Amino acid sequence: MRMIKNYKIIIVLCLFEGLFMSFIFSQDKHGYITKLGTNLFYREVQDANRTVLKMNEIRPITAGMDGLTVTFNFTVNLRLVTKPLKLLSFTNSSESNSYIDFFYDSGTITVRRKYGPGSEYYYDYQLYDPLFTIDSGVVMWEIHIFFTGYFIWIETRDTRKVANNRYHAPLFIGIDSPRFKFMDNFLNRSSSAILIFGDPNPSTVFTMPEEIGVYEFKYSDLRSTLNNEFSRDN
Repeated sequence: MRMIKNYKIIIVLCLFEGLFMSFIFSQDKHGYITKLGTNLFYREVQDANRTVLKMNEIRPITAGMDGLTVTFNFTVNLRLVTKPLKLLSFTNSSESNSYIDFFYDSGTITVRRKYGPGSEYYYDYQLYDPLFTIDSGVVMWEIHIFFTGYFIWIETRDTRKVANNRYHAPLFIGIDSPRFKFMDNFLNRSSSAILIFGDPNPSTVFTMPEEIGVYEFKYSDLRSTLNNEFSRDN
């Protein structure tokens, strides 16, 4: 049985372990700031595009923590992006051997999950939630990706604004798959757990300036916080 090589899934409603959130654009709390947790890695960069970060470069992870957050920026005129712009790859060796990739795509994010590292077969999960506003001119966007083996939470920020400038979306898959437990390598700070930033062949000029960071969190705490704070009154 062959897997579908390119299958796009639009996520509208999500349900996971009792956490129920129906994300309609008008219900997104644009002033909500998701707490990052303890910092494990920080690097100022002129342009992180093509930067390779191995998990053995980060500080030790606190016992009991099962989630990590990666933060970065990208600057681009979104009107000039004519094909998905790759922002981040998860891999255990080279970029071509990635198993999950994050793309900017048409005002939101698409997550490409491969059947296995480097496989030509994959699924595209295109998020329903708008995560960017497409305006004329160059804009810097700040991206926070909270990830575990089974859940991902994404927060974006328009850095031009000082309030009501954030967008949010859940993805009820993680970096693990039924066949592979990639998250263990990240939590154990293996040199084979690798993040690669940027796009080798973008459709327009873009940069990834300012800084990149890695933080730790506990999924049960994040879930509780989103239920109690983010979801309240939605």
